Amino acid sequence: MVSMSQMRSKGFTLIEILVVIVIIGILATMGIGKYAQFSRDARKSGCVNNQNTIDKGIGMWESKYVAFNLKAGSTDPLSVKFKMNGKKWDMKGKFPGRFAATSSGKEDEVYNQIQDETVFVCPESANSFGGIDNITVSDKDANSDYKWFMYARNTAQETLDDLGGKLRGTGCLVWGTIAESSTRNDIPGGDKSTGPSGTDEDLHSGKVASGT
Repeated sequence: MVSMSQMRSKGFTLIEILVVIVIIGILATMGIGKYAQFSRDARKSGCVNNQNTIDKGIGMWESKYVAFNLKAGSTDPLSVKFKMNGKKWDMKGKFPGRFAATSSGKEDEVYNQIQDETVFVCPESANSFGGIDNITVSDKDANSDYKWFMYARNTAQETLDDLGGKLRGTGCLVWGTIAESSTRNDIPGGDKSTGPSGTDEDLHSGKVASGT
């Protein structure tokens, strides 16, 4: 015959159940925080990869046509923005004529070296749209997430903070030290000193700019 004490030992008390629920809740909260951090880090890593790919695309263009040059004493750096569809625009400085031209399909010349439109979209932008597939053609044609620079060799170091101390490279216009105030409601936009988490560790390009 089974005694009452043996029957009781097969179940859990209310206190035991509550303790388990509390522990699960704590673990879940910790997991959600870690997941958010990992997700944010992954988007930052994807953005940095995009910047490097754009740099390589411009390098491939140069090797195919003509290299960019700046005089050592130049105070006029080169810069070009890329729309989210890969088209180049808003060029500053004295680029070679072929690169500067955007007629007759030449606005796609860097894109043609890369052949991947997603490279020109910051993962933070894609996330704000709920996925890159939700970004419309008109959005891609109207907005820019990346800007490429080239500075002369004697440029002051503080000027190069936007590129992490490099003389040439790409920066993120969404969450970077070259971030621009955005009129788009779909992305929060950066403030040149902090990234998505509110710290400078999550900047997508360069270092914290001096004076910001």
